Amino acid sequence: MKSLTIYLSNDNNVVDWMRTMTTSKLNKRYNMKHLSEDMKVKYSMLYRFVNKKPVSQEFFVAWFRYFSE
Repeated sequence: MKSLTIYLSNDNNVVDWMRTMTTSKLNKRYNMKHLSEDMKVKYSMLYRFVNKKPVSQEFFVAWFRYFSE
């Protein structure tokens, strides 16, 4: 079993922290298409998440599975 410790400031929430972690992974060569393939989610779902649109619970499960590796 793996664990992930998250420290948030008073004005942050978990989803904002997740968005920050996701965008920090992206760069010119490693773009959202590559990250979505590695996370095993659809590109459109990752795009919606990064742009602050609602996503399904499946996305959050895939996100934590990928980022806890």
